[in-house]
This record gives sequence, C-alpha cells and structure tokens, in this order.
Amino acid sequence: MANVSIRHDGPQRAAGTAPETDRPLLETAIRALATVAGALFIVALPLVANAAHSALGLLTLAALVIPCALLSPATLVATIFCGFIFQNTIVSMLTGWVATKAEFDMMRAYNFFTVCIAWATVASQFLAGRLPGQPALMPFLKASVAALALIGVYFLLGFALYGTLAIVNLRNIATPLLLFQISVVLFASLPLRPGPALTLIGLLLLFCGLAEFLFRNDWLVLTNGAAYWNLTTGPNWATLALDKQVRETGLVAGGLLDTFRISLFNSPLFADLDIAMLRLFGPNMHAISFAYCLAFFSLFTLYRGRMLQALAFIVLLVLASAKGPVLVFLLAGVSWIVFQLLGSRVALALHLLVLAVYAVSGVILGMRIGDFHVLGLMAGLAEFVANPLGRGIGAGGNLSPLFSTINWYEAQAVGRTPFPVESSVGVLLYQMGIAAFAVIGVYAWIAWRLLALARFTRNALHAAFAFALMALIVNGLFQEEAYFAPLALSIYMALAGMMLGAGVRTGAIGGPQFTVK
Repeated sequence: MANVSIRHDGPQRAAGTAPETDRPLLETAIRALATVAGALFIVALPLVANAAHSALGLLTLAALVIPCALLSPATLVATIFCGFIFQNTIVSMLTGWVATKAEFDMMRAYNFFTVCIAWATVASQFLAGRLPGQPALMPFLKASVAALALIGVYFLLGFALYGTLAIVNLRNIATPLLLFQISVVLFASLPLRPGPALTLIGLLLLFCGLAEFLFRNDWLVLTNGAAYWNLTTGPNWATLALDKQVRETGLVAGGLLDTFRISLFNSPLFADLDIAMLRLFGPNMHAISFAYCLAFFSLFTLYRGRMLQALAFIVLLVLASAKGPVLVFLLAGVSWIVFQLLGSRVALALHLLVLAVYAVSGVILGMRIGDFHVLGLMAGLAEFVANPLGRGIGAGGNLSPLFSTINWYEAQAVGRTPFPVESSVGVLLYQMGIAAFAVIGVYAWIAWRLLALARFTRNALHAAFAFALMALIVNGLFQEEAYFAPLALSIYMALAGMMLGAGVRTGAIGGPQFTVK
C-alpha cells in the first residue's frame, strides 16, 4: 500500500462544510424542508404517472430529474436518497392500480432510472465544461470509470447469455459507482451542504421505523403492505414457498407476519437464546437494506455530534436484528477511537487486522455451522478456480430463478451451494472472474483516500465512514446485500463521494499541504 504523507497546519474544519451557525436555524430548517419536499415530489409523481402508463411515468421522471440536476443539485442528492428509502412505500400504496407483476417490478426500478438520468445529466455537464473540473478530481473519475468499463464488458456478455437477468444485476452492481461519480463531481464543483436535508430524511426514516415496530398491523394497512408482499413473492399456490418453509424448518406460517419472524440476528449462533424477533423492513421494504441504512444514519448523526438522534437510530438498528450492519457500525466506532488516540496509521493497521481476523473466523465458523452465506461464498471461490474469467453479469446470485430450488441440507453436506448466492464477493467472482478484484479494489482505494482526507481534516465523520466503508467491503464476503442492496454500499459510496469531492473543491485534496505518495 502506498504511503501517505500529509502536512497538517492546525485544526481544520470538515472539507467543504460550513459551521451550523453560518445560517439562522429557521432558514436552514426551511431550506431542508423545501429540499426534501421537492425530492419526495420528484419520487412520487412519476410513480403515479406510471399507474396510467409506463411511458408517461418515464417521461415524467426525465422531465423532473433533468431540470433538478441542472438547477438544484442539492435537491437531486436528496431525491436519490428519498428514492432509495421511500420509493417502495409509495409503490406499495399504488399496488391497487398495478395490473401485472412486470409493471410492479418496473415501478420498483424507478430509483435506478433516477440515478441513470442524474448520472447522464451530470456527466454531460462535466464533459461540456459547465461543471469545473480540477486535476485532483481526475484520479477518482479514472478509477471509477475503469471499474464501470469492466462491468460494462461483463454486462454485454451476460446480456447475450441471460437476457433481462443481466439488466437487473447490472442495476445492483453499477449503482454504487454511478452514485460515487455523481457525488464527487457535484461536490468538487459546487459548495453544497447536504447535512440538513439528510438529517430530515433520517428523521422521516426514524419515524417510519418506529411506526412499523410499534404499530405493525396498522403500518401494513396504511402502506397496503399485504398487497406489496403478495406481488413481491407471489401467491403460495404458485410458489409453494410456505410449503417449502414447513418442510425445511418445521415452522408453519399462519399469516404474513409469521413470515417476518426470525431468531435474534437471524443466526444459528443465537438460536439457543430462543429470542424471536419480528423483522423490520422499513419504508424501503427490504430488511437487510433497511438495517444498513440505519447503520448509515447512526454513523452520520453520532459523528456529527447529534447524540439523541444517534441513540434513536442505534436502538432501531438493534431492533432490526441484522448482524452485518451492526458489525459495520461497531467496527467503525472502535477504529475511530483508535484513530483519535493513536493516529491514522495505527488505526488503519489495526482495522485491517481485525477485518482479516473477522473474515477468516467468519469463514471457519460458517463452515462448521453450515451458514448459508459462507456456503454461497465457497461456491463462488470454487467456481472462480474453475473459470477465473467469469460467466457474465446475470449468472447466479439470489436473483437467479434457480435460487428457490437450492436444497440447503445438501449444500451443508457438501460444503457449498450449487452456484454462488448470499455473498457479494462470491457472486462477483462468479460473474466477473478476476475482474471482480479490480472493482472491489476501487471500493477499497476510495475508502483509503477518505481516511487520508480524515487524517488531514481530523473530521470525525470522515474517519468513521472510511472505516465503515472498509468494514462493509469485507462484509460482502457474507452478505449479498452488502454490495447489491441500494441502501448498503451505494449510499456509503455516495457520502464518500460527497466528502472527497468537497475535499477537492476546498483544496484539502490536491493542495500543497496534502500529498499522497
């Protein structure tokens, strides 16, 4: 790893941010409220239009997102976050006007369409010279463009072999890098302040999570949740999913809520405690993704000094009972303490050591207890050895139509699943072969550059998210959602892009006082 040499001349404010007292509190609150209201409007209106006709929905989306990207980049950032977090709740409320499963899936893809339209608009503005570029920005763009180019090559291969499955998988794999590029370009060019709007979005998320936890039945009625889940999973007479659950677990689901019930942290390690949890799915309607989002806002509020908000998010994160996001939050916190006490070099070394121990012990323990995530990773490693060039985007993974045919007892007996599932790294190796290491390497390099920025700024949020991003990358060994769920790696990469872009704009990156050798 390259050495980092940084000269630090006195205490620094977070790169690209202004102190909270620069604007009156009321003005800041009104601006945040207007930004988030506009963002929710942009998310909701195209979905309503889609209920009339899909072409009208897409035209409405483009007609709203393009001017937003040109005229109000701050609202664009809020729109992307609101789309990932709240879109599926809006879709759920509109399911009464959805005629087919294909139309339902189309509506759930609108957040990705938003990202694509935003990326194309920002990229065209940058290439036309309307967003000023700086030399320090180019390494970030070159690295992320190279990774996207590799993904594009394997997408073309996958599309030829698997058709629309490749498109669905492309959405999951490309989104983190597209979001990073949008963020790093905008924040390198403009003095944007996302904090107040993200804080308000977080409060809305917190309200939805608490409402779901405290008033589950009312929440399902209000959001039309039963219809949403029926369209998501299909009726039991067609899928026989509940019958399969009875055969494999002995648990009989008497209704929708019974399918949400899990043991503590959904792990056999805690099965002896006999603690049952009613899984939270959040306004995004995806449990693991929701938990990663809670971890994101726990970090965002805690390391900006919003202690009460952070405590509320942390409580909800524990109640969400997903072990991966909890580990990301804890590992980031411990390494941040070491960073403050002993400096970035020692903190990075210890963080990487702990992550290595976590990865190795997780694999060993997972093999002993037959953990599904580790069995999927083993399949990925075995298939990589057999074909190190990869099979194209769209092969394997939890979205495979063959996923429901996996016999988990047989997989535990042989020590691997028939094809890679439940592991981001395993699936990437299966799809992209040796090129997967280049994509993961770009994620890791971005996290390292963010830590270098934190060493210069001494900003708690920079350091915490650098360590969190590293932990999330390693978590991809054991969770497919870690890389592929929209509210996991994608929003962490988006915030990393904001921080690094702001660092470029203010000279904290690329200035004479900051050098990376």
